[in-house]
Amino acid sequence: MTPELTFKLASNFAIVGWLLLAGLPNARVTKLLVRNGVWPLILSGLYLLILVLHARGGFDFGSLEGVTKLFSNPWVLLAGWVHYLAFDLFVGIWETKEAEVLGISRWILIPCLFFTLMFGPIGYLLFQIVRWRKGGSHASI
Repeated sequence: MTPELTFKLASNFAIVGWLLLAGLPNARVTKLLVRNGVWPLILSGLYLLILVLHARGGFDFGSLEGVTKLFSNPWVLLAGWVHYLAFDLFVGIWETKEAEVLGISRWILIPCLFFTLMFGPIGYLLFQIVRWRKGGSHASI
């Protein structure tokens, strides 16, 4: 399997999870596969597998040059992408659960989920602002 094929499979897998989360958040399949954390868990397993099989020569996270050199390996770059997919979906699941607790409309939640999918921290920030306006007392996760 090539990094490109793995990238496409992982990205499509994540998109299915996001579509279930945004479109059918209370469906049994969504609760069983996505909202209970199985979807990001599978992506996390893929992340670990990629690193174990393809990361060689150690990790230099101590400088921008070291990180740039690290991500010049397409498999490590792919692992970084899968890292984003897993963690952004994890945050999206939390946002969905928190929105239910606070009674935040799905129509307000969906843009937050979109920005979390596309820009991670911006979606999280947007959701925290919505959450705060809805009566959430402090940043929470």
